[in-house]
Amino acid sequence: MRVLEVVAVHDAGRIIDPLTARSQVNGGVLMGIGFALLESRRIDPALGIMVNPSMDDYKMVGPLDVPDIKVMFVEVANGITNTGVLGLGEASHVAGAAAVACAVCDAIGVPVRDLPITPDRVLAAMVSKA
Repeated sequence: MRVLEVVAVHDAGRIIDPLTARSQVNGGVLMGIGFALLESRRIDPALGIMVNPSMDDYKMVGPLDVPDIKVMFVEVANGITNTGVLGLGEASHVAGAAAVACAVCDAIGVPVRDLPITPDRVLAAMVSKA
């Protein structure tokens, strides 16, 4: 699976620095793709610590995984803060993983409910559908 294109539209209030804002969204989109398709942290439920044997098998988004990202902002005066700005980073991360999961569900006709969405999990979801 590959993400080929992302259109990220965000209401971030007033944009003070457009380049930094775009960079935040680009980074969040890549984090979302990694969260959805690649990154697999194994956590010990009793201790709450990561138990992956090493970072050698911990996959992350690399240069060949970066899709075409189009970023658009909707500047809405919100009156929540004195500057009118809102946060950007987390919104693009969470939405990106959800969008990838929805695209996979649309493609195979059944949701894959565990992340990362790996080929074996897709196959298991398709088998359970049949």
